[in-house]
Amino acid sequence: MKLIFLSMLAALTLAGKAQPYLTPSNIVFDKTLVNSTSYEMNWYMIKDSLPKQIGRVTTQILKEADKLTVVTEVNLANMKTPWIDSSVARLENLQPVWHASRNMQREMVLHFGKVVTGYYRDLMNKTNVIIRDTTHSDYFDSNLYPVLIGWLPLQEGYTQDLRIYDYNPAAKMGVISASIKKVSSGSYQSEKNGLRKVWVVTVTDEIGSGANGESTYYFDKTDRRLWKQEINVNGRKMTMQLAE
Repeated sequence: MKLIFLSMLAALTLAGKAQPYLTPSNIVFDKTLVNSTSYEMNWYMIKDSLPKQIGRVTTQILKEADKLTVVTEVNLANMKTPWIDSSVARLENLQPVWHASRNMQREMVLHFGKVVTGYYRDLMNKTNVIIRDTTHSDYFDSNLYPVLIGWLPLQEGYTQDLRIYDYNPAAKMGVISASIKKVSSGSYQSEKNGLRKVWVVTVTDEIGSGANGESTYYFDKTDRRLWKQEINVNGRKMTMQLAE
């Protein structure tokens, strides 16, 4: 009886200390780090330990009085037209409002809320899916969350689970998880700015490949500029580096 009581007490203690998921309802971030900006990342595939450039990613961030807009444009060497994603969120707490995405194969529009509405149009097969998804928790836009990581109160040993929303008809759909697994101090050798002190942030998420995707971000400690991102998905390694 005593053993059962102690086991129950330990379980309750652990439950009481469990860290809540980070969502727009409880986020704390440094708004002074959020500024209108634009930057480009060179995207490389790593094969036999050698990088081969496969494209370029341009990110535009527009900060307005009460909203934040993030537009990413992916240009791959084998694509005739770019892959463009646009996300709008409330500046106060980064609660998602709207997300549009288009490439050669499909286009998608999402309007966020407790019920996510929109459509997914397969341009290759000429099919159209009407989206109406009831959610049961608060969340961030999956297209925005890699950007917001740099604005969090990063420090040695920081960990945090996040709720994000992602729609993919070929994979898991809806509110899923992303996890900041590790934060440590490091350095990055910039071509024009010399050796920079950075936060090295390791993140996993359930987008597309499930829990097998891992990214490591190198954020400048001073202004949270993203210098580099390393990506490992099911053994395939890629990296993106800031074009200076």
